[in-house]
Amino acid sequence: MKKITILLAFLCPLFLAAQVEFAPVGATWYFDYDYGAPWKLGYAKVEVTGIDTIQGRACKRIESKNHLGGIDWGCSYFYPVLQVYQKNDLVYFYREGTFQLLYNFGAQVGESWAVKIPPFSSNDSLIILVDSVYTIQVNGQDLRVQRVNFPNQIVETVMDWGSVIVEGVGNLEYAVPQHGLCDPQIYGLRCYQDDSLDLQFISYPCDSVKHYVDTRESIIRSGLFTPNPVLGNTVVLADNIDADRIVLQNALGATKKTFLFLNGRTLEIADVEPGVYFATIFQGLRLVGTDKLIIIGR
Repeated sequence: MKKITILLAFLCPLFLAAQVEFAPVGATWYFDYDYGAPWKLGYAKVEVTGIDTIQGRACKRIESKNHLGGIDWGCSYFYPVLQVYQKNDLVYFYREGTFQLLYNFGAQVGESWAVKIPPFSSNDSLIILVDSVYTIQVNGQDLRVQRVNFPNQIVETVMDWGSVIVEGVGNLEYAVPQHGLCDPQIYGLRCYQDDSLDLQFISYPCDSVKHYVDTRESIIRSGLFTPNPVLGNTVVLADNIDADRIVLQNALGATKKTFLFLNGRTLEIADVEPGVYFATIFQGLRLVGTDKLIIIGR
């Protein structure tokens, strides 16, 4: 496989004629896996190992293991095997005797779809609402990027999922939602590889098990906001951070607010309740910083 450099090209929303295959046989994802040891990070390896025929459909068989060789995913419901099939821009997964929607790579700004959440509350769904659509170019292929939020996440569920979805690759936090209260958590795509793509978001080997400080040495982790704690309606991002998006999550891991930077570096937080939040800061698809933001009042 050829290693490539990801070229980000933020454009107006596009309707692409070519369909990018999701989960071709042999495709492999590596995700960060926090397995409970203090300040240690392992990895979860997710791989398409073959084809299963279910209800007359040829489904990709996706198998998962953590770096210890086990299948302990905490409360994630992406269990050892998941079967998916694709129809145009829609990707469905098989669960409890039926096929249910997982991704809609063709959804445009303002459109949404629902993903059934794990058996904690089997009648509920997580709503995925598209905030914006861009493209990245990888090996000459234009891949749509959806930035999303979850309008029902706090009220109806504490499901946790990342806010960036890449066509053909999936959610950059994990393949499916996880319960925000669960431990261990799987989070953050390290690498994705198939016969035509080799995306790497880290500077160390995809299958590394390292000390947390070593593996994320380039990410700034404090001093990113002024003032902090906040007593007021605005907070300013530090000048030394290049960012176009900040995701603010509460202590349960639920997304409270997503900030998109168009001009300036000031965040308007008048509608965010006092409390302790965790801010994840991105430039394009790259994670550049995380910090704790404390809002103490107005």
